[in-house]
Amino acid sequence: MLLAAGPRPLAAAVIPSGLTVQTEGRAPVRDGRFDTAYQQALDEAFRRGLLEALRQIAPDRQSPHDLETWSETILSRAADFVGAWRILSEEQRDGFLTLTAEVEVYRDKLARAARASGVAPPPAVVRLLVLAGSLPLVDRVAEIEFDGGRTAATGVEAELARRGATIVTNTDRVPWENVSGSSSEENRDALAAAAGRKLGADAVLIVQVARRGQSLVLDAQLIAAVAETTLASAHIDIPLQGDRPLSEAFGLAARQVANACAPRLPAARSSPKPR
Repeated sequence: MLLAAGPRPLAAAVIPSGLTVQTEGRAPVRDGRFDTAYQQALDEAFRRGLLEALRQIAPDRQSPHDLETWSETILSRAADFVGAWRILSEEQRDGFLTLTAEVEVYRDKLARAARASGVAPPPAVVRLLVLAGSLPLVDRVAEIEFDGGRTAATGVEAELARRGATIVTNTDRVPWENVSGSSSEENRDALAAAAGRKLGADAVLIVQVARRGQSLVLDAQLIAAVAETTLASAHIDIPLQGDRPLSEAFGLAARQVANACAPRLPAARSSPKPR
């Protein structure tokens, strides 16, 4: 068994049949399982070898986003791009196994995969109006009074903004709710869509919090402003735990609503106007 004198620099050379890369991998040896450590170290050597090959094949695509994309699309199946390999040395020290290897990569196959995993053009910006139904609440842990609907809507706004939506204005009250707090929800979809169109929004999200027994429920409805059609909806239970402030539960509910609605936002721009 050859022992490596120390880490070897990565190198790559083009040959007619592909790309040969010198690489290494390292893995812990747990419970005496040398065979498992060997496979893990070899897998890491393959991944590092492919990264070096990608530097040769696509030197203009080395951004963190590119590397994240390749990690999901190429490095997760590294063995598919390796035609042959040769172990140059192996060393076991301090509970770790290190393999140095020469790996032959299918150059054309890797290049095609790299092109196929190109960065997609950014999605069209979707302008969003969020409307909130009011519900006075008391957070006994934080000892504050607040509007549950507006608080929930503000949290959803922040989550959807992080997912690429443009918020056209700060959270507004639903247009069918009068100053006394009572509401009439007849034609609410049309009223919400009209409010969105007035501000140039592509979509409108209605967020309402209601009491249900000893708990709260958050309902959200995403409407295309032009088509006046429902694109997505969410119904989230908000547990009331006496030892935690409501802000934590509202924050989790906001993320759940955003996860349900964000994938449908682009459809608001392509929804046809009703005849």
